[in-house]
Amino acid sequence: MIAAVGSVELEPLKEALRAMALNRNPVYEHEHRSRGDALMHDCGWGAAFVTPDGLSVIRSTRPCFDDPDFDSLSTPNATVAVLHARRNRDRGTIALENTHPFTATLAKAEYAFFHNGELRDRGQLTYGAQFVPRGTCDSEELFYHLLTRFDDRRPLESIESALSGIRDFTSLNCLLVAGDALLGYAGMSEATEYVRYYTLWEASDSGVSVISSEIVGGLDVEWAALPVGHAFRVGA
Repeated sequence: MIAAVGSVELEPLKEALRAMALNRNPVYEHEHRSRGDALMHDCGWGAAFVTPDGLSVIRSTRPCFDDPDFDSLSTPNATVAVLHARRNRDRGTIALENTHPFTATLAKAEYAFFHNGELRDRGQLTYGAQFVPRGTCDSEELFYHLLTRFDDRRPLESIESALSGIRDFTSLNCLLVAGDALLGYAGMSEATEYVRYYTLWEASDSGVSVISSEIVGGLDVEWAALPVGHAFRVGA
């Protein structure tokens, strides 16, 4: 996944997502690069944008690198843009209801959620009765677990409190569009062998802030790894 806040230019973000989804990003080497096409994120893609008109979302079950709708995707006046390509070993889970982002309205506020990783024990996830999963994706349940505990008066603290106690996962890297803000959390299993694969990166210049699953080219920014186990806010 990749996101930008500020002066959003979508084409570099799209090119970056294509490269990551194909496992062919020439800028960044990670532990699964040698798997080549066996690690393609080809189970659908989704995007969320914040414009003066509010939040808009688009999803597709086609691979982002083979979808005319992704090619033509544009975001005039967007101040927040998030793109996500999904991968799942079970091809039977390819469906719109399992495609990120997941959305919900709580106290008249709209939210969109993106996650990279796997929750092996969903019994850890608890959420209010107002949240009913539409699909079978663990990320949707993680979203509801988080949103049940989310406090917009102390957003970062409530995100850390909701996610820091979860165990038995590969990664908790996630992004939450909350109004005109982009929030997130960087988390990977302490036992993982794939540290670079699950590192979440941030970069910024005077006009834009970027979060990405991999260091990518096409952006004139300086990259730094986000600290594991902490929530963050992107941009102002």
